[in-house]
Amino acid sequence: MKNILKKILPKQILKFIIKLRMGNYYYLFNLFPINKNKIVFSNYYGKGYGDNGKYICNEIIENKYNYELIWLTNKSIIDKANFPKQVTPVKYKSFRGLYELATAGIWIDNCRKMFYPPKKSKQHYIQTWHGGIALKQIEKDVENKLSEGYIISAKEDSKIADTFISNSEFCTDMYRNSFWYNGVIKEFGSPRCDILLEKTEKINEKIKDYFKIDNNNKILIYAPTFRADGNLDVYDVNFNELLNSLEKKFLGKWTILVRLHPNLSNKSNFIKYDKNIINASQYDDMYELLAASDILLTDYSSTMFEFAITYKPVILYTKDIEEYKKDRNFYFDIYSLPFPIAENNSYLLEEIENFQLEEYKSKIKNFFKDIGMLEKGTASQNVVEYIRKEI
Repeated sequence: MKNILKKILPKQILKFIIKLRMGNYYYLFNLFPINKNKIVFSNYYGKGYGDNGKYICNEIIENKYNYELIWLTNKSIIDKANFPKQVTPVKYKSFRGLYELATAGIWIDNCRKMFYPPKKSKQHYIQTWHGGIALKQIEKDVENKLSEGYIISAKEDSKIADTFISNSEFCTDMYRNSFWYNGVIKEFGSPRCDILLEKTEKINEKIKDYFKIDNNNKILIYAPTFRADGNLDVYDVNFNELLNSLEKKFLGKWTILVRLHPNLSNKSNFIKYDKNIINASQYDDMYELLAASDILLTDYSSTMFEFAITYKPVILYTKDIEEYKKDRNFYFDIYSLPFPIAENNSYLLEEIENFQLEEYKSKIKNFFKDIGMLEKGTASQNVVEYIRKEI
């Protein structure tokens, strides 16, 4: 039915219907005054307390700044998500949610806004984005792969955004060239990455206690992205052989945390788990998992660039490079990246056996210099100071 409507309806009518469904014509909220100290957060269209918004919130709470903090979250998790007492969860895509947005001085989101009332001139919308440096092409660069509805809403989102938050010169250029955006960009770093550059003893203890991992164990996190066709065959890592290889190369006991992409997390049972191979796909905060991990194994996920700021090993397991490139293509030649690449389990074990940490660190340093990486562990502070002093 959606495809039929797209074909028979003029573009302007289609745009009107999309905006109507998104709540954009609820002008009745103009009757209510704006509370300049109210901030409304949204995370991945209604997810729980995580990503950049969480760390901005934490910075506000820790410094006891006088802001009313509202978090839009899905009804299914509104009573389950672990919100601080200073944060009020409100149902995403609700009349109450529209009211909170309409009366807030600041909006903060990490995805394109898909449900919001008419934005007023005295409101400020900060877009933190959820990807940072990207390997796979996105937004305008894959416009032919995106739906008409998404393109309309993405352009509208960029039009109403007041500030984008960047973590690198590469990211800034990507916003300019690929996001239909010409507004303010602040190169503050990614708030969610601050935790990766902090001392992590407490996070290590928290994660190991939560998953009942021995305190002496080291952790490899396997965090691949999803495939557009839903193919699960590409996630065929031999975890038992991997554990043996890790213990031989890096010594000590190891645990593997499996963190699947949100598009895959509900199908996570296709992997066989045990006490050493643990399903972490439903854990609230990906960045706490990364902070507690010693090695990241991924494929095409942008987490490779974020985890690399720790200078801990990142290894890519990529069975389907050519097939994947046909779907999205890449911003970088994947073979030019500073990460070891394995296209099957045998090569994965070889890459671990031959891994040289100092050589790897040198490659990371040069790569970050080339792309203008700006992460310093102070992004949350930078964003909050920007809100307090400039907005």
